[in-house]
Amino acid sequence: MAEILVAAVASCSPSLITHPIEVAKLRIQLQGELQRKIPKRIYRNVPQAIYTIARHDGLFAIYRGLIPGLGYQLVANGLRLGIFQIIEDFGFTLDGNLEPSIKLSAYSGAVSGAIGAFVGSPLFLIKTHMQVQSATAKIAVGYQHGYTSARTAVLEIYRKQGIKHGLWRATTSNMLRISTASAIQLATFTGMKSLLNTACEWKERYFFINTVLAAFFSGLLSAPVIAAVDVLRCRMYAQPSAPNGQGLYYKSLWDCIRKIKKTEGMRGFAKGAGGAFLYTLMTSSITLVSWDELKSKRKERRHSRDYYIDFGYQ
Repeated sequence: MAEILVAAVASCSPSLITHPIEVAKLRIQLQGELQRKIPKRIYRNVPQAIYTIARHDGLFAIYRGLIPGLGYQLVANGLRLGIFQIIEDFGFTLDGNLEPSIKLSAYSGAVSGAIGAFVGSPLFLIKTHMQVQSATAKIAVGYQHGYTSARTAVLEIYRKQGIKHGLWRATTSNMLRISTASAIQLATFTGMKSLLNTACEWKERYFFINTVLAAFFSGLLSAPVIAAVDVLRCRMYAQPSAPNGQGLYYKSLWDCIRKIKKTEGMRGFAKGAGGAFLYTLMTSSITLVSWDELKSKRKERRHSRDYYIDFGYQ
């Protein structure tokens, strides 16, 4: 349980910095949805999108959905990294020579990522609906659900569609995105950190910089791979749905892929790619560094406590 708590705290660390980037990214991804040509491009890039939203809807608008966003990080990434740590502690990510295995780390990362994504899906749904919501019609993109708060959103969705068809709809797209990203991120981070520490002969003074480099490198690798998947997830969660949970724009993940390709072309999958890359890189790097540092501090405290108990100083 402590592993999950440590991971949850670390996962929230980048949110205040990266949340506006995510809001901008979502707006860009929804701009011109299922249209061959965009009549007027409201959002051109992340900085311009953040400025436009703040100018028309107010400064707090770029932090819309922050509370469910923090909740999602606590639940989804807390479980993802916490479960991975438990798997790692049991030695299931080590090869026959007791060295970190990239393949086993990738499998473990994918499984833990899928679990976290599934459990945290309702929070991601609420967060997405609130982030897309605009108070000014001329900068609105995507379907406007009209929720004024996270509590209102939960109650409204539950009342109309229930749990399975309402709060847990579109979960597959989130599980695909998170499991893919988690497999690449954690396998790369674990392998790279071990490689760097070995190269530095496991000297403690290099541990932090090695962690930073490994975290940045893992974010650099995972960010471009999941950019297209990020568009699919955004579209599946943001769309309106029927009382039975069936999406009114996209019936399934495959239907989403088919319709985007048919109407928007391959460029549709690249919408918001710059924002997705920046968001993933920053979130991944900050989270992994925070997670590793918190684990180190916890380990030091446990060793210190064991020392005092052993020598009767409790």
